[in-house]
Amino acid sequence: MLNEAHLAACEVRVDALLSAGRFQEAVGDAVALVEEHPYHENVHAQLMRALYASGRRAAALEVYQSLRRRMSDDLGITPSPTTRSLHHAMLQDRPDQRYLSAAGAVR
Repeated sequence: MLNEAHLAACEVRVDALLSAGRFQEAVGDAVALVEEHPYHENVHAQLMRALYASGRRAAALEVYQSLRRRMSDDLGITPSPTTRSLHHAMLQDRPDQRYLSAAGAVR
């Protein structure tokens, strides 16, 4: 339970960094969270948003592909519709307000 509370607090921090426009810090924190929680979809989505907001669209798209492969190969599932929609918005390179602006990631 303590680990879950710590993860939730870290996720709130990443969202706050994104909202404050501190994209590089958000990338750093999100990378650490992804390494620590390789199957936690939301931290991957946060990393995608942070990378995209910092102008690293290709890296953001690769995070999605890595997550999709890991989930498919290891768990036999696919990312949620929300994460797939975020990926699609990034592919279009036309940020969708529903997925990007909430975290301050619209360029």
